[in-house]
Amino acid sequence: MTKKEVVKSIHQSIIAGKTKQETFDILKDSCEFPLRKLAYIIKSIPTLKAKQKCRKFNITLTILLTLTFWSKIVLGFVIVDENGIGWLPFILIVLIVSLYLLIGVATYIPESHKLVGTINLIGLIVFFITRIGAPFNLLILFDEAITLLVIWIAFYLHLKLYPDYWVIKERYQNSQGQIKNRDSYKFID
Repeated sequence: MTKKEVVKSIHQSIIAGKTKQETFDILKDSCEFPLRKLAYIIKSIPTLKAKQKCRKFNITLTILLTLTFWSKIVLGFVIVDENGIGWLPFILIVLIVSLYLLIGVATYIPESHKLVGTINLIGLIVFFITRIGAPFNLLILFDEAITLLVIWIAFYLHLKLYPDYWVIKERYQNSQGQIKNRDSYKFID
């Protein structure tokens, strides 16, 4: 099976309502992928149960990212108007990245929630470092509170939608009667 076929069969299994552990147990014998790689692929696809459980948070995060995307468009016009057309490539890069992250969160692209949280956390840290000694502004406080909310929701969703798995060493006896160790994968649901 190719990686594309494996991902397709994982999606079909999850759409059928199977858990990640059931999906892994079905595919581990029929797939020639290393088990660690198969486990990672399965980990990166959220189950229907996890999507339903986190739906409100994902919609909230999508709305917040949509609002920030539109505010970046408006702010981009202001920056280009005040500072010249030379800023346009930078503004376009920011808009493309923001749109990619928005689509990633809305469609559950793997690692997109973690990427949103990480980028916003870095932006918040840089903002606070550059604002040391600057006068207090209530609007800035409100903006940073929204950024903190985006960070919290993004990391929360990443933990709930893409839970990790444990690799447990277990002993078994092979066909020659030798006792060997092998990895056993247990998904946290």
